[in-house]
Amino acid sequence: MGRPTLFEAAGGAPAMLTLATDFHARCLADPLLEHPFSHVDNPDHVRHLADYWGEVLGGPPVFSQRHGGHTAMLRIHANQCDEDPFSARFREVFDEAVASTLPEDPELRRALHDYMTVAAGEVSAVFPTTAAVAEGLPMPRWSWSGPAA
Repeated sequence: MGRPTLFEAAGGAPAMLTLATDFHARCLADPLLEHPFSHVDNPDHVRHLADYWGEVLGGPPVFSQRHGGHTAMLRIHANQCDEDPFSARFREVFDEAVASTLPEDPELRRALHDYMTVAAGEVSAVFPTTAAVAEGLPMPRWSWSGPAA
């Protein structure tokens, strides 16, 4: 039997929902992140976030099947602002939420931190008002050693 996926090591779908809930609450309480997070008009945002992270980290393709996959996620964040004031703090808050909610496993935390560093960079690349998001982008997959093939 091989090593579990990051999704499995974190605790599966319940852990992803706990992580997304904690992360979202931390963002709402953060002076920098509060504004963009308080304007999320989707009452299912936290569940969708949990589904997205779960899929990326090796869980079932719930986000792709129900919410349009990676292209849809990037389009939600696209064309917001020409500068990125959020990514560094976003990563810090994510790390705080991981430390607060997931198993105390240094390798898991490192892998999730590395994932969020890459993911935040990808999202910030579509922030500019002139950015375009391509159709049919594959869902990223992340493993213990980084992007999965």
